[in-house]
Amino acid sequence: MKALYLGEKNLGSLGIISIIESNYKMSSVILKNIDKFIEENSTDYYSIGIIDGRALHTSSFCNLKRLSQLISYPVLLLVEENQPWKKYLEQIHHVHGVIKRECEIGFFLNSINVIQDGGYCYSWSVHTLKNDISEVYNEEYYASAGLTRREMQILKMCLEGATNKEISVKLSRSEKTISAHKSNILRKLGIKRFPELFIRCHQNNLSQ
Repeated sequence: MKALYLGEKNLGSLGIISIIESNYKMSSVILKNIDKFIEENSTDYYSIGIIDGRALHTSSFCNLKRLSQLISYPVLLLVEENQPWKKYLEQIHHVHGVIKRECEIGFFLNSINVIQDGGYCYSWSVHTLKNDISEVYNEEYYASAGLTRREMQILKMCLEGATNKEISVKLSRSEKTISAHKSNILRKLGIKRFPELFIRCHQNNLSQ
């Protein structure tokens, strides 16, 4: 895997790069400053581009537009909750993921895996699903993945932030039954763990 990391050279960035290189064999990560990357007018192709939201926060609108023109590979944005991440989504093409910069290592690596498999990922707090779950919920897609009506109902409630207990009460089913349904959802969507922080999404769903 050849990855591009756009951000500043600091302990945080070097730590992220070290995590990638130690978990993916034959991988290399190129660290570049955003302004310098734009000046170089680079057209190199990477498996994935990882962009630090802190560096984006100081870039001008023109720089973001030019950055988008130079990138033709999937992008993962590392942001903080108080950053204007929606602006980044509007101005940068090929964004396949928006996650919290200070997330757990396992979640970060899973995000990369999902993106490399052609999927999309995000942090719950970033997309504020409780306010607009329509951004990620696509009934037609989940039905095509083999989810039953009940499973889609449970998935939708989970996306709204409901716990197993809350779902069991609302559906008059035991928590054990709800857990079994969630296991089936994971299996059908090809995910190892239920997305408490992220969910794999269909391309047409998040590109709207």
